[in-house]
Amino acid sequence: MSNSNPKSILIVEDEDIIRSSLCKLLERHHYEVSEAVSVKAARESFNLNSFDLIISDLRLPGGPGTDLINPAGCVPVLVMTSYASLRSAVETMRQGAADYISKPFDHDEMVSAVKRIINESKQDVDLAIAENQLLMGSSSEILKILRTIDKAAPTAAPVVIQGESGTGKRIIAEIIHRASAAAEKTFMAINCASVNAVQFSQQLEQLTEKPLGTLFLANICELPAALQSQAMQAIQQHSTLRCIASTSLDLQALSQAGKFRKDLFYSLNVVSIQVPALRHRATDIPNLTQYFLDQYSVELGFTVDLSPDAHQALAECSWPGNVRELQNMLYQGAILSEPGQPITAALLGMGYEEDQLEDEPDIEQLQPGANNDAPAGLSLEDYFTSFVLENQENMSETALAQKLGISRKSLWERRNKLGISRKKSD
Repeated sequence: MSNSNPKSILIVEDEDIIRSSLCKLLERHHYEVSEAVSVKAARESFNLNSFDLIISDLRLPGGPGTDLINPAGCVPVLVMTSYASLRSAVETMRQGAADYISKPFDHDEMVSAVKRIINESKQDVDLAIAENQLLMGSSSEILKILRTIDKAAPTAAPVVIQGESGTGKRIIAEIIHRASAAAEKTFMAINCASVNAVQFSQQLEQLTEKPLGTLFLANICELPAALQSQAMQAIQQHSTLRCIASTSLDLQALSQAGKFRKDLFYSLNVVSIQVPALRHRATDIPNLTQYFLDQYSVELGFTVDLSPDAHQALAECSWPGNVRELQNMLYQGAILSEPGQPITAALLGMGYEEDQLEDEPDIEQLQPGANNDAPAGLSLEDYFTSFVLENQENMSETALAQKLGISRKSLWERRNKLGISRKKSD
């Protein structure tokens, strides 16, 4: 093993001879070793989540070594036991231990077990990060979020996730839950934007009825003031419950303005994650697009891909609905597409660009007779209406806009203003 980045191991053992022997054994194999004599001493002296592996005796003064499993979170725990019966082994594994090893242990067996567990743990973490990057993207902003998730998930710290609608706040909450020690327990989500007082009370009552691991309060910025006190009380009563909240508004600003309880804000805002809008991380669009297209290819039973004009339309869109809008748009295109035929911009519903941000001439700049052959004396609105109705069956939106001397954005806006329905794609 390389000395440049040694793996760290915590040994929790009350027998001095065994603890010292194990420390020397692992140090000879280039592991970085720390020691504790009990569960209490380990928790008080170390951050359990900072280790790559914890090796603990089963029987310890003050509490069994399995008491380290939950607070250790994603860090694997190897349990040593003198009671190598099938019953004790099964019970140890049932409680979440990575493995168990009988005492007295063979040195080679111990080293082999340590290497295997650390390697398996690293593979699991790498796989989880890869899956999350595939789902969320790989821009610098997203990588920063993933690093925060990696640090925060194994702890019990509350998390506030802030971002625009459709940026994937719930996905982040679910990733945190799956990477926590409570991953096998229930993930309960409450939409604070639509819940009424009766529903909110009923859902909070369930906290005592089932083994909940995470309470996700979505859109907490929209929770009525009358219900914020109930949320605060529930958090205080269930200290072992992980609470994650999402918001599209600045909770701190709301609390300072007296529109959100300050004690609730400070209770929740231990770890803060800011999710950028998709338009601010456009480099993620190609990977996200391919991720969704691969999903829809499996669902539909044939390969779906994009035409060049569809790729261009996706790149130029400002995505007010963020990742959710991208996902839904691609799903529509996949459903409407034919096997062997790429998804066009028209199938995506992007034959015009209502989200285009470039400053281009508006309809008011259209001059009859300039490049559109408008008859003199005809009002611009009458001419626009007449021209569009007469030509939209045999001209694309791009061609119509170019002929009128305006942008496709302006063409779309003027259609809406004048009530002229856009032609339907075949």
